[in-house]
Amino acid sequence: MPQFLSPEFIIGAAGPWALVVSALIVFAESGLLIGFFLPGDSLVFLLGMVSAAMALPGSPLASTPLWIICLVVGVCAFIGDQVGYELGKFGGDSRLLHSWTTGRNAERLARARAFFDHYGYKAIILARFVPILRTFVPFAVGLTHYSHRKFISANLVGALAWGIVVPVAGHQLGRVSIIADNIDATCIIIVFISVLPLIVKGVRSWLASRKPQAAHAD
Repeated sequence: MPQFLSPEFIIGAAGPWALVVSALIVFAESGLLIGFFLPGDSLVFLLGMVSAAMALPGSPLASTPLWIICLVVGVCAFIGDQVGYELGKFGGDSRLLHSWTTGRNAERLARARAFFDHYGYKAIILARFVPILRTFVPFAVGLTHYSHRKFISANLVGALAWGIVVPVAGHQLGRVSIIADNIDATCIIIVFISVLPLIVKGVRSWLASRKPQAAHAD
């Protein structure tokens, strides 16, 4: 990772504007399709550590209450996903993507729409915890014209959960030296635990679908 994308560098270089800059990054990561390369989990995790004075003790954020960090992160994550959804919805209606959505990809879009109609609520919430997915899922959901009301509800739950869980984890777990020295690895573990229920369900569904095929083969 380039140094200028390192969470430590971002927070240290931003100085008193660290929370503002971090908020903009959280927004851009899911609100703008080009934001997929931005640090999300590791940056927010480090914000929690800094608020506990477990990292970058000279940062002005060391005196910022944890609840403010959680609120700012959660709100910016919510707004970012909403913008991503609107971009997808607008893109699907625009002339620019009209030929793409009505041509050979129409069948794929229909399958995506069916997927979000069936798993949309849970998928939107869990996608918030997965890097890269949280960048593209809001756009994809908007592209399928998934219910705006349902998306707002799922987005609110996912954004606030992520905005609370990750900074609080940094605030508490940052006190453990081995975790403080391996922020990226810790974030990967948190992401894995977050999506583990979805993985288990997917494996069970796959095994269930294999049984009829095996019986038919016999």
